[in-house]
Amino acid sequence: MREKTCCVFGHRDSPPSEAALLSLRLSAEIMKAFKAGCTRFISGMAQGTDLIFAENVLILKKYFPQIELVAAISHRGLLRSRDEEFQRLIKQCDRVEVLSEHYYPGVKGARTRWMLKNSCRLIAVWDYKEHGAVFRAIARAVKMGLTVQDIEPIVFYFPR
Repeated sequence: MREKTCCVFGHRDSPPSEAALLSLRLSAEIMKAFKAGCTRFISGMAQGTDLIFAENVLILKKYFPQIELVAAISHRGLLRSRDEEFQRLIKQCDRVEVLSEHYYPGVKGARTRWMLKNSCRLIAVWDYKEHGAVFRAIARAVKMGLTVQDIEPIVFYFPR
């Protein structure tokens, strides 16, 4: 199934005023991945990019029921989140993969490795700075031979 799977990594702190534009761009990239044969989409379900990605996958799934949304949750405690958007989306996932029963240092890195190991394609929203979790995920994806589709965050198109 790896050859039909796309995952996402991106910033968590996209301003709400830019969420609609980011959503449109993510939707276009998800459609590209779908047209390239991806029917399984993995989201880490973090605030920002991950949740916007999950929402867009679910919209596409209404038209293409063969699409599957998988939540990759680093540790079980995150499932108790009080965030209403997270709870609404997690209930609509086809599968929830909990990677650890407990939090430990490095649990997010383990989630990243799992997501990349189970994907052939990565959609990345990043600022082109060569540091941080998104940059490390992209570097690992390139080493692993994944197709990388990158999206510059909207904030860089509309400076304050």
